[in-house]
Amino acid sequence: MQIIPAIDVLNGKVVRLRQGDFARITEYGDDPLALVKAYRNSGALRVHLVDLSAAKSGRFSESLPALVRALSRETEVQAGGGIRSLKDMQMLLDAGASAVVIGTLLFREPAVVRSAVLLFGERSIIAALDVEDGKVKINGWRRSSGASLLRAVRLARECGILRILVTDICRDGMENGPNDALYAALMKQFPDMEIIASGGIRNLQDIRTLRESGVQSVVVGKALLENPSLLMSFIDARRGLLSSNVSRIERYDGLAIRVIPCLDVMRGRVVKGTCFADLRDAGDPVELAKRYAEEGADELVFLDITATSDGRKTVLDLVSKVADAVNIPFTIGGGVRSADDAHALLGAGADKVAVNSAAVGNPSLLNDIAKELGRANTVCAIDARRKGGGWTVLTRGGRDDACMDAVVWAEEAVARGAGELLVTSFDRDGTGRGFDTDLLACIKEKVFVPVIASGGGGELRSFVDAVRFGRADAVLAASVFHFDRFSVRDVKNSLRTSSFPVRL
Repeated sequence: MQIIPAIDVLNGKVVRLRQGDFARITEYGDDPLALVKAYRNSGALRVHLVDLSAAKSGRFSESLPALVRALSRETEVQAGGGIRSLKDMQMLLDAGASAVVIGTLLFREPAVVRSAVLLFGERSIIAALDVEDGKVKINGWRRSSGASLLRAVRLARECGILRILVTDICRDGMENGPNDALYAALMKQFPDMEIIASGGIRNLQDIRTLRESGVQSVVVGKALLENPSLLMSFIDARRGLLSSNVSRIERYDGLAIRVIPCLDVMRGRVVKGTCFADLRDAGDPVELAKRYAEEGADELVFLDITATSDGRKTVLDLVSKVADAVNIPFTIGGGVRSADDAHALLGAGADKVAVNSAAVGNPSLLNDIAKELGRANTVCAIDARRKGGGWTVLTRGGRDDACMDAVVWAEEAVARGAGELLVTSFDRDGTGRGFDTDLLACIKEKVFVPVIASGGGGELRSFVDAVRFGRADAVLAASVFHFDRFSVRDVKNSLRTSSFPVRL
């Protein structure tokens, strides 16, 4: 389960309302950025930002994108408040928001919401459903939408939304515990939806109870503002749950496991080898990207594998062509040496930028990229080889040993701003012998950002093991997809059969 701190801003101040009542306000300072930094340092991977002034007036505030831009350099931000158009959403996403949160718009302009899902992607929109006496309220909780919660969830699903934030107004700010029965009933009736709980959270036991009901994540406001150490307690408890249950199938964050084809590019062609050598041609990168998008891939990763060793920069033309050809997120890496390089790649159409050798040589590069583009867009790729009783970091496409402990480097990379780690086992790469689940599990034990397993995908069972034993958040492969051993859907079906959530 993911804990998402709530930051409600009213006239520039961080506040909390009791049951949405603007007459009952408690102020918690006037520096939301400092608060986000504190939450990030305590382990938060995302914050929930609401512009209460805009929610109250029903008019989008142009100051919100500026705030999102500042906060998203520290961590992922899902933001809302007064959103009434596609333009409003575009401004927030352009500012760095990982998702926009809508409420009133869902009931007033469902056609606009459908268009937003098609335009920005299903993961970019969260429907906020604020419930009182079984009815959903809108306009900053001041008016009834006329819809029951069940009807509202169905409307959101009809619009293509897969994530809903459900707040029990009667419990919000009251610290009388969450409405566990409500969330359990929703999970049972809408198992295909990702439910985010909100309202009434007091302590760690409330979090455990919600987790048992099947809720994937929870927004916590007042309890964290008044006792910041609670977040660290939540994270520490989750660490204990994970480390003591490595072999269990249950996933505590509840997010779908992503299946990601990887396209290693050399001189404009996709290639693949074994242990970073003996390369053979696998096809045109744009055509393969189209194929994998049609097969249901969640994301793509493109790595210009000789950009660093040859001293070249990644070809921006390829990024533009891929962005025009597919409608799924993709990461690009290879030869990125500065924040300007990363910015150019995102400008050309990439969704995330991966850095590897350059970050090992200059770790502050991760700080620079995360500050400029946001943690959510910053991926640290780690190539690791077994050495002694651990793993060492390799650079320049596996050519050089950096003499750095891979697990220690993973911790530092996250501390410097990496929002995701792409971990490749040099020993397993292209062998089909299965992922190095020990390496993955050791890294997951130390970090709380998503980890992508790479290197060794062979039998379908190996992908399941990467998640079960390595606790990977995503699985990446190349050869098995390029040379038609099996498809993206085959991997997803295998994960689903093993009770892991996937998007089909």
